Amino acid sequence: MTRRRRPIRFWPAQPKPVDPAELLGPRGLVSEIMVDEPAEAEGDDAFWASLLTDARKARIESVIAARLQSVTCVLDRLHDPHNTAAILRTAEGLGLLRAHLVPNDDADVGAHRRVTQDADKWIDLFAHPTGAAAARALRADGFRLFAGHLDDRALLLDELPADGPIALLFGHEHEGPSAETLAACSGTFRIPMAGFTQSFHVSVAAAIALAQVAQARRRFLGSAGDLSEADRSALRSRYHRLAARLARRLGRK
Repeated sequence: MTRRRRPIRFWPAQPKPVDPAELLGPRGLVSEIMVDEPAEAEGDDAFWASLLTDARKARIESVIAARLQSVTCVLDRLHDPHNTAAILRTAEGLGLLRAHLVPNDDADVGAHRRVTQDADKWIDLFAHPTGAAAARALRADGFRLFAGHLDDRALLLDELPADGPIALLFGHEHEGPSAETLAACSGTFRIPMAGFTQSFHVSVAAAIALAQVAQARRRFLGSAGDLSEADRSALRSRYHRLAARLARRLGRK
């Protein structure tokens, strides 16, 4: 017997006033752009910036200033795409610039925008055929990669090094990382547990671990972000264009 899902119920309370610092979607566009469809100028940052309000551009600047490219994550063959989407949303919210994905052939590969809330569009995603391949690629780029895994040599979160680029790998929800992937990593880590439960849900584990590692890395750097001025400029152009396109799409639904 198939159970029918209940329709979504909207909260009946009065909406809270909008904080200008939290502008999203069409609120971040100048009013003129919601009336007339502009002739898009490919590669012209001044054009895209002209479509955004000052508040929206200020928000973009604050995000760019806090972007970290020296902290990243690898999602290795996660079975539930909702978990992948939730972790990508967490990674973007914490200010990570990139994330790495190893596909699971048995998983649904559809985009779950209700979970990501478009967060995946604001970060760079890189695909790898295996977890071991992702580990080798990251190590070649100067990263130390640690896999979430319960073994006798696993480091606690506060023992993970923050003095250089670091990546955390989260493996299959039931199987964990493969032996080949573990062998290619710099080490393993675990989150201390105070209850009877042996481990956290993978999306919760990722949120806890990435938040602590990102905070430790920023403390070591002495700044919120680590992008060069050239990288910031390129990211600014990309975000101006993406913000305008997303806002126009949301405003016309």
